[in-house]
Amino acid sequence: MGEVYFDEDGDADELVSALEAEGYATTLRREAFAGEEDWDDRGWVLAVEPFDARAAELVDVHGGWLTGDSRPAPEPPPLPQQPRR
Repeated sequence: MGEVYFDEDGDADELVSALEAEGYATTLRREAFAGEEDWDDRGWVLAVEPFDARAAELVDVHGGWLTGDSRPAPEPPPLPQQPRR
């Protein structure tokens, strides 16, 4: 199962319709991300089963984003030792 994240419910609804028309099972819910206390600011999370290449293609068409992969982020460049003048 894969999860797709949205800021707007309209975008999520469009993807739900497209996925269900192709036979995917979907579940749409609201989820508060870190620091969000206002209900209106909560994001939308769409669970898709099965999540395959076609589902990912539809995500690209209808918007939304996927979580990153599990690989660690690359090492950032070193910071300067002294302030720039």
